[in-house]
Amino acid sequence: MSVSGDHLDALLPRFGLTAFRPGQRKVISTVLAGKDCLCVMPTGGGKSLCYQLPALVLDGLTLVVSPLIALMKDQVEQLQARGFPVTFINSTLPVQEQYDRLDRIAAGEFRLAYVVPERFRSSRFLEAVRAVGLKLLAVDEAHCVSQWGHDFRPDYARLGHFRKMLGNPTTIALTATATDNVRRDVVEHLALDEPKIFITGFARENLFYEVLSPRTDREKAEMLVKFLRETPGTGIIYASTRKRTEELAEIIGQQTSRRAAVYHAGLPPDERRATQDAFMSGHVEVITATNAFGMGIDKADVRFVIHYNLPGSLEAYYQEAGRAGRDGKPSRCVMLYHGGDRYIQEFFIENSYPGLNVIQKVASSNLVAPTLQALAKQGLVSFLGYSSEPSKASVLTKVLTV
Repeated sequence: MSVSGDHLDALLPRFGLTAFRPGQRKVISTVLAGKDCLCVMPTGGGKSLCYQLPALVLDGLTLVVSPLIALMKDQVEQLQARGFPVTFINSTLPVQEQYDRLDRIAAGEFRLAYVVPERFRSSRFLEAVRAVGLKLLAVDEAHCVSQWGHDFRPDYARLGHFRKMLGNPTTIALTATATDNVRRDVVEHLALDEPKIFITGFARENLFYEVLSPRTDREKAEMLVKFLRETPGTGIIYASTRKRTEELAEIIGQQTSRRAAVYHAGLPPDERRATQDAFMSGHVEVITATNAFGMGIDKADVRFVIHYNLPGSLEAYYQEAGRAGRDGKPSRCVMLYHGGDRYIQEFFIENSYPGLNVIQKVASSNLVAPTLQALAKQGLVSFLGYSSEPSKASVLTKVLTV
């Protein structure tokens, strides 16, 4: 579909915008021309417009696949407030509500729908999408296809198969970070057809990056308190463990006047949603969180992001620090680095991958692939004689069934 530049410009006010950001117009024009593309655009660079605007133009359904329930909630609420026919389906909804929304998708009531990758396992979901006609498939956080596809979210690795089942619709894959190898993986796993690749850069001129080096844990906590007393605005503090997020929230509550809340996967879903809503509305100024929080949070005025502990990778740091300053205003990204933090990451690595002796034991057992899959689900507990983490089992399955 060919759409003039003037027509695209005329649609911007529907999103509360007056101009395209760098790279957006070319990506949108490519999508509307029916060509697959891979878009690497910095956090806050406007990736979501690259599928939201085409959804208004295309005659049919645009399906957005994301691992981020927070993103679905934020973006759908914002679009609904602007009168867009949009919905989401995920596990936070009662089963009957999920079925009702599927029926409405099949009836063509929505132009845009957000789903998690696991939704494609449902034959009822696939039938609803086929009934309405899928015009555009948007795969957000597309680096998950490569980096996390085999253990964290295995259904990401199967999206290419599901895409084929749905007739190979025009597809846009989007991410903020992707090495050459990851980009190749995304193209291969999604089976993109000679995709156009857009890389708009990584620089965020409004973000100020800094590293502080406390000598002790006590000094680190003192630095955090001093920063919060001196720095206004809302912010996110990332820590490596759930326990540490709770400790930090307690310190902030006792030693500053800031309103803080905790967010991690161990909290009940209702509590997590309430925390997210409070942060989005401004009732909570500071969130202490594990890395799950902020992924997909569409809050423009986050003035600072603090890494209290060393993140797992450079890509993770970029993704998390990028939650700051989406409104283009100056914001601070601070890492409180202490040499001892690396031991936490080493612990995570060691407990995520099986040792050579474990791999050799399973390999010499003559187990066939289906049995390995079953063992992976059981955590390899009975076979190996110890409580193995699911991620180790997934790695074993991947290594031994290649």
